[in-house]
Amino acid sequence: MRLSHRLVGVAMISAIAGLSGAALSGAALAQSPTPPGSDPAVPPAPRPAPPIASPIPPILAPGRVLLGVKDVMRHIVNPAAEAFWARSGEVDDEKGAKDRTPVDDENWKVSLDSAAQLVEAGNLLQMEGRARDPNGPWMKYAIQLTNAGLSAMSAAQAKNHDKTFEAGSAIYDSCFACHGRYIPRPKDSLYKHDIDKDLQDAKKPK
Repeated sequence: MRLSHRLVGVAMISAIAGLSGAALSGAALAQSPTPPGSDPAVPPAPRPAPPIASPIPPILAPGRVLLGVKDVMRHIVNPAAEAFWARSGEVDDEKGAKDRTPVDDENWKVSLDSAAQLVEAGNLLQMEGRARDPNGPWMKYAIQLTNAGLSAMSAAQAKNHDKTFEAGSAIYDSCFACHGRYIPRPKDSLYKHDIDKDLQDAKKPK
């Protein structure tokens, strides 16, 4: 009789232990995260977008030249100079002289932005890889362009009519002189000037 009670007690303990183990296992399964994509009710996480290809090669060293002289002139110097000249000086039309100096903040800002581009353009033209002859007048003309741009910036910031006209003339003079030296022209071209004097001036100590 005592033996049968003991057997019954052991059987009950085993049953309780089995139920507890099953309950714990079920709780553990309930708490474990569902692997992504295994539950049809939960959409899978989006895949990361592929990297966008760079339009230009990465710059590997400071001061690397990415644009040639013609591209700097075509896309930076010419548009900036034309934008500044369009807002300075006078033009004659059928109605007479027309003053093009800005009269509103929007156009003064265009003048200022254009002048700033010319300041840096002169610096770009001095970089190794663009300078045609570092020991010749090329550097002088590039510095003239930068200085003219600085004058133009000051004039635009001050909204000064006369200084804006003078700066536009200085920009023109620097462009005219450089083109006359480095762009082949006919002998009767208006770009003729004393190249020998430019070469001598470039060699003088500053």
